[in-house]
Amino acid sequence: MKKSTFIGNLVAWVAVAAACCAFLAWWHLGNGTPNISDPLVQLGVVLAAPLLLYAIGVLIGLALMWFKKILVGRVSKRVCRVIGVLALFFVLLAGVPALAPQTGEALMGPAMVVVYVTMVAPLMIMMLGFVYAVGCAGVDTSKRGPFAKYLPEDHFE
Repeated sequence: MKKSTFIGNLVAWVAVAAACCAFLAWWHLGNGTPNISDPLVQLGVVLAAPLLLYAIGVLIGLALMWFKKILVGRVSKRVCRVIGVLALFFVLLAGVPALAPQTGEALMGPAMVVVYVTMVAPLMIMMLGFVYAVGCAGVDTSKRGPFAKYLPEDHFE
């Protein structure tokens, strides 16, 4: 993984995690009186927990990929990147009804799925964040693949 990719993702996802933690602390501690009719508060209520879980998965994955210097194949990297970005898009899609109330019924499915999965299977959202981090990993250029160092040498006689 390039240093700029690591630092850029690290800074962005730490900021997302910090913002989500700050909102959740403000919401659950009840400091002040939160106005649930405010669209930004509704957006925070729906998206703070899933985005925090996703960010934790990304940060764990980034640390593992960077410090262990894990390389993946080109196809694996692209597939993981697509899955990670689509999962993030699906999570963000759940917040659209808070900003555009007229889309409420049309996008209620993604919102329900994201909220339900966040409550029932939080590790699933973290794993999708980890998959995004694998999509940021470096590419193994050897022909034998990323696990070639564990395989025996080929001797043709």
